[in-house]
Amino acid sequence: MMSIRKTSVTVLTLVAFGAGWLAKTTGQEKPSPPVITYFSHEKVDASFAKAVAADGSRVLFSRKDSQGRTFTVHTNSRGKAEKGDLHSHEGWTAVVVVMSGAATFVTPGTPAAAKATAPDELGGQSIGSGESHRISKGDVIIVPPGVSHSYKNVEEPFHYLVVQTPL
Repeated sequence: MMSIRKTSVTVLTLVAFGAGWLAKTTGQEKPSPPVITYFSHEKVDASFAKAVAADGSRVLFSRKDSQGRTFTVHTNSRGKAEKGDLHSHEGWTAVVVVMSGAATFVTPGTPAAAKATAPDELGGQSIGSGESHRISKGDVIIVPPGVSHSYKNVEEPFHYLVVQTPL
C-alpha cells in the first residue's frame, strides 16, 4: 500500500509540474512559476474509495492551462464483473498508471454499435480480439485519442490513475 501511495504522489507531482511548465512555456508575457499540487495518500485513497462507491471513476484533479486546455487526473476502479466493453476517448490522450490489481488490456479491437457514453467518449461491444496485454501494478499505458480499448479478466482491487491530457 505504501508503494501505491508513493507512486500516486510521484505521478501526480509530475503531472502538476508538467501542466505548470506547459502553461509557462506557451508564450505568456509574464510567465508565472509552475503550480505544484500535492495529494496526500489519504486523499488519493479516499478518491479511490469514492470511485468504488460510485460509477468506478472519480476526478482527483482538474485544471485548465492558459490556452483553455484541460488536464485531469481520474482515480478509477474496476471489478471482476467488468464485461470488457470497448470505449475510446476522442478529444484527449489517456496516460494509464496501474496502482493495484491486474487486468487484461485489449486494444485496438473494433467496436460494434459504437455509441456516445460521455462527452468525447464512444463505447460498444468488442468484435475481434485486438491486441492483449496483461497489466498490473506499476505498468503505464498511453492511449492516443480514438483508439478503442477495454479491460477484462480483472483481479481486484484493480485501481488505476488516468491522466487526461489534451491533444
